[in-house]
Amino acid sequence: MITTANESFSKFRNNYLAVYLTVMMSDWLQGPYLYVLYQSHGFEMYDIAVLFIVGFVSSAVFGTVIANTADVWGRKRMALLFCCTSSTASLIRLSQNYQYLILSHLLSGLSTALLYCVFEAWYISQHQRKGFAPALIGATFSTAIFLNGLVAILAGIVANIAVEWSGSLAAPFVVSAGTLLLAALLISSSWEENFGESKTNTTGSVFKSMLEGLVVLKSDINILSLGLAQTVFECCMYTFVLLYTPALESSIKNSTGSVAPFPLGYLFSVMMFCSMLGSLAFKYLSNKNVLTENLLSLALLVAGASFCFIVVNTNNSAYTIFSFLLFEFTTGMYFPSIGTLKAQAIPEQNRTGVMAFLRVPMNFAVCAILLHVDSLPVSQIFQICALLSFVGGLAILCRALDPNRQGAYMAAKTTEESHEL
Repeated sequence: MITTANESFSKFRNNYLAVYLTVMMSDWLQGPYLYVLYQSHGFEMYDIAVLFIVGFVSSAVFGTVIANTADVWGRKRMALLFCCTSSTASLIRLSQNYQYLILSHLLSGLSTALLYCVFEAWYISQHQRKGFAPALIGATFSTAIFLNGLVAILAGIVANIAVEWSGSLAAPFVVSAGTLLLAALLISSSWEENFGESKTNTTGSVFKSMLEGLVVLKSDINILSLGLAQTVFECCMYTFVLLYTPALESSIKNSTGSVAPFPLGYLFSVMMFCSMLGSLAFKYLSNKNVLTENLLSLALLVAGASFCFIVVNTNNSAYTIFSFLLFEFTTGMYFPSIGTLKAQAIPEQNRTGVMAFLRVPMNFAVCAILLHVDSLPVSQIFQICALLSFVGGLAILCRALDPNRQGAYMAAKTTEESHEL
């Protein structure tokens, strides 16, 4: 029997998912052809890596300032700001002027910081304010990751078709900008504004919100442990985003002696399908009462194994692609795991600020790796990624987070609640 409470939650969840998936569609559309678009402009891998680094530094620097303003200025406003900056960055990428592309990645870095802080913070705050069961947060994140996988699959297909029909590698970026316009309309018409609890402080300043977030981060070993896991996994993930295309090109050349055009959009879709399978594995194992931190550790360890497979199979394109698919499977497990644990560990009053600070070491770690793409072989960089993933996985496996934190690592209540919705 569907209760009024269940109907209310379903409406709330579906509204959030509609916005989240529309936003993620715009992001995924840019994935398959970004590297080859820059290649077509005549840029070398180091030039492209510098553009990525600009984005990561922008995310690290601006993210700690701008994303924290959401606690004081409002998360809905910051979500709309994301739509503006991200669509602008997408359109600027059509330019062949390197300086304009730098500006594009500056805006993209800001957009990334907002994407990974503001939307999640808005949802958790509204969920708690409306009095829904805490266990349903994990169920929502798992559903979001699963549906995000479907959206990513669709985005790869759309990107491939857009390139084929238009004959231009720029087409997916135009479609992406249009998708962000739709997201902005949905946010404007259906979202309520919410703030961090620091909004009620007498000063209510962004600087105070930042300091409070930093104090929480430094004093809570639970959050620091999650920060380690996030740093190593997402560092490896963003390195993979840049290097999987040249790694595949190199593998195909070693296998066949030449590099033929490859349908990158369709490959992207298959990779995202594997990510979706990872989210299903997370949900299945959670239902079997496997602790969430163990699933996070498993994702990191399997990611390390996938990078090892890439390194040892540089002359076999089929094995290389299999390694890509295995890594994407781990991303599907990672995001609902880390999202659920952060929701449990981070206090609401400074959620956006803490999540922004957690991204800082990851951004700088990615920069440190990408600065050496000219001096280190791709296989050696993937070796570093494997080592980082194993370190992170073992750290989470061997060390339980603070057992005194209420609900820190409690498995979500049985999913009968979510099944009723």
